[in-house]
Amino acid sequence: MTEKQNMPEGEPPDLLVETERLIGELETLHGAEVRDRTSHLLEGIDAIHRAGLTHLIDVVRGMGGDAFINRLIADPAIRMLLMSYDLVPVDRRLMAEEAMDAVRGHLHTHGVDIEILEVVGGVVYVRLHGLGVGAITQEAVVRDIEEALREGFVGFQELVTRERAQSGSPAIPIGSLRRANRPVYRDAVDAIALADGEMKAVEMDGTSILVAHVGTDYYAVANRCGDSPLPLEYSALSGAELTCSWHGCRYDVRTGARLDVGGERIRVFPVRVDEGRVRIAIGVEALAGAAAEAGGRERDQVERARRGAGGPADP
Repeated sequence: MTEKQNMPEGEPPDLLVETERLIGELETLHGAEVRDRTSHLLEGIDAIHRAGLTHLIDVVRGMGGDAFINRLIADPAIRMLLMSYDLVPVDRRLMAEEAMDAVRGHLHTHGVDIEILEVVGGVVYVRLHGLGVGAITQEAVVRDIEEALREGFVGFQELVTRERAQSGSPAIPIGSLRRANRPVYRDAVDAIALADGEMKAVEMDGTSILVAHVGTDYYAVANRCGDSPLPLEYSALSGAELTCSWHGCRYDVRTGARLDVGGERIRVFPVRVDEGRVRIAIGVEALAGAAAEAGGRERDQVERARRGAGGPADP
């Protein structure tokens, strides 16, 4: 009997996770030749899709501007596709919040509220408030939230109603489906060193980068105004809007888009915060060979973490 046949009736497969599993199997279980051929095939597919999507978005942005792009990415499937090729900023927490908006009103009538603690890959960690006040059970609340996330959060894997353990392993990253390259994150600055609304210029591999703290998030952009060599580190930051001290140019540090003149933008670098450190992806590395083996170890860690948390084991 196949794994698909073993799946619980009525429960749709998570296609992203299943695709990840099949890629990992081809790369690790069938020898070096199959692994190399698989990597070569995926690199070609990635290159074709990346070039086509990049040109398509440039054309769409040129015709309709960022406002039209924002309308497109309101669709979760389109947003996930463009995020997987770094064409729009990744904000999984926002995606989860938007998905759960569909069920918040219903739960509020029962005195229950949802607080998102963290979103790691496709795993959403929440805290539930108000349980026991009304007639609704925790099982019913969890079921409603899971249905909303499956419907509105592309790539959703699991709902966890507790805080993530500090030593917990991350979920299988959806971005690893792009087998040609993966970003290389490097330490930039201590998160605590930047208060909300502050910025700091850092030098990484000969590139000057401006790190900005906006609300609960951190962003990184090229530290120069447009094509000029003039740095942005002396600019004024108001919310996510950066105003250049040299020309008065205004940029959105979340997207790099210029706000006072359409069509121009500055480079935005991927950012994540690990153990109190703001880390920036300044380059990429090929995901092959030892990296494929590391991917296998990561999947094993994820499986062990799921079993330790009482979650379902992979088939």
